[in-house]
Amino acid sequence: MLTAESLGKIEIPLGERTFTLRARADRIEQLAGGSYAILDYKTGTVPTEKQVRIGISPQLTLEAAILRHGGFADIPADGSIADLVYVSLKGGQPAGDHKTIDFKDGNADLHAERALAKLQAVVERFEDETQPYLPLILSMWKNRYGTYDHLARVKEWSVGGDDEDEAGAAE
Repeated sequence: MLTAESLGKIEIPLGERTFTLRARADRIEQLAGGSYAILDYKTGTVPTEKQVRIGISPQLTLEAAILRHGGFADIPADGSIADLVYVSLKGGQPAGDHKTIDFKDGNADLHAERALAKLQAVVERFEDETQPYLPLILSMWKNRYGTYDHLARVKEWSVGGDDEDEAGAAE
């Protein structure tokens, strides 16, 4: 079985409300043993195993979680994921290449469930209206400047510190 551009979704209960995780998988292949491979076509940089494993690039692991939970039509729940694959399309010679994510620990099924658990924790945290939306959560990007970073005014707010607050209070 082979599907392309497949729409999938699962619901995450949040008490009285529900969060719906939706995805469009570029390609899902059922392999000879009955397990599945999920492929994603990339024209840019392909995420590393570490980026996928720690959740910086969760696309394929979340698509795998949707598949495992019966979120893709015609694919039964509890399917096992054999491979998560990025297909890099650059043109030239060679025109493309594939990179299977070989996890250092565990397998694709385990990492699909981990990614879903992380997403569920984030969704539950933001269900609390007092939860702030913090900029620059991942320090690996603190030296990059994004299109909307000036709106967060992080530099203005981080110039002062505890000493400045105490000096202002003493006046």
